[in-house]
Amino acid sequence: MNVPRRYGGLRVLGTILIVAGIIVLVLGLIGGLVLLTGNFWPGYNQGFNMVGWGPVLLGLANGIPLIAFGALLRLLTDVEYSSRAAMQVAEQSRKSAEAAVKNSEMLMKNTETLMRNTEAAVRNTETALKSVGSALAPAAATVSGAIEVAKAGTESAVATAGAVAQEVTEAAKGVASSASQAASNVASSLGKLGNS
Repeated sequence: MNVPRRYGGLRVLGTILIVAGIIVLVLGLIGGLVLLTGNFWPGYNQGFNMVGWGPVLLGLANGIPLIAFGALLRLLTDVEYSSRAAMQVAEQSRKSAEAAVKNSEMLMKNTETLMRNTEAAVRNTETALKSVGSALAPAAATVSGAIEVAKAGTESAVATAGAVAQEVTEAAKGVASSASQAASNVASSLGKLGNS
């Protein structure tokens, strides 16, 4: 399956936003911790400064949304790619099912032709035996019995081949129907996703 990726710019932008969000978050936390534990004002030696909460809160308030928005952009491009890949698989399945139905129909036609040719050969043999029958009556009876046995075996084989071909055709039609249903389900899901 060869499905090219689209919207590379959005993926890059998502990655940049995630990296920027991590940097903002880390700088805010480090800056806040430095201000919380440092002694930057004369006469204030308590060891814990409340001004440090500002950078911490700003780092959290700016870093987390940047990370979330970057991840959302990457997620949306991945969903679009997965949807197109699923559509391509459904289309390939539908084409394979259609080819199987065509092959089954050809098998049925070939089996019917074989049946007709076999019946014609049996009739020709019977006609030949009847014309030679007066001179070779005892031998003709033996050959006629053998032909009847062969005819019964041939008809049984042809009937079995016809039944197998019919089952293959029905199975292929079922696969084609399932593939068509899957393709329509994927298309409707994509339509719902596009409307959202």
